[in-house]
Amino acid sequence: MNNSTKIIVIGSLLGTLGIAGLAKAISTNQPQLPIAIMPQHHSSTQMTINKDVEVNENREKLDAASDADTEVNDDKVPTSLSQVGEYGESVYDMAKANDWTKATANLNLLENAAKSLHTEIKGDNKPELAQLNFKIAALTQAVTTKNRISAMHKANQVTLIAANITREFKPKVPVEVTLLDYYGRELEIWSATGNTSNLKTTASEMRRTWNAVRTSILARGGTTQVQKFDVLVASIEAAKSSKDYARLATPILDEVDNLEKVFKY
Repeated sequence: MNNSTKIIVIGSLLGTLGIAGLAKAISTNQPQLPIAIMPQHHSSTQMTINKDVEVNENREKLDAASDADTEVNDDKVPTSLSQVGEYGESVYDMAKANDWTKATANLNLLENAAKSLHTEIKGDNKPELAQLNFKIAALTQAVTTKNRISAMHKANQVTLIAANITREFKPKVPVEVTLLDYYGRELEIWSATGNTSNLKTTASEMRRTWNAVRTSILARGGTTQVQKFDVLVASIEAAKSSKDYARLATPILDEVDNLEKVFKY
């Protein structure tokens, strides 16, 4: 077919089919290349991502707790007993921050740990367990009504009961160190309410407790920690006003974390 004839034929086709039709007609005569169908994993992958995000968000909603860097694992102490102390402290922290959603979540964990504690511990601790149940019930009421100071106080009482029960298991961290943490929180509570009588009592108990544990910390090489805490306890004893006690409460709690580290290894 000569060029003029090709032009005539193409022109006829354009007139009949249009440009789109011509392209289709030409492609029909071309050999078809195989097309690879790639499997789609988007749905399953997206479900996994969503699930992971949900899990992470749930973990962030619970404080757990407490300070992972200073936490001392102790296989001598029943797991549920350790959890009661940890969740009690977490409820305290959340009530202090007025975060009632997280306070409620940690309270639920505390209640479950307390139920397990009844099966793990038997014998002479029955009165303490009954007292624990009473305090948790009072704490539940305080959290439900969003009573900040009451919730902080009741949660701290829970940590005190847990510490006292722990004593018989001879934990790695002496109970006295845990009690210093408790007294640090008491300083926060009573300084917020201006109760100088309770603040003075707390300062006295803190001195007595510190004197009882100081030597064992020195024996483990905690000279620096002891020197710092000596200064803090002396400052607590010299405090005159609620503001003085409030100013010292946070440093006390921070230094208790450092005291715990002495017994970590």
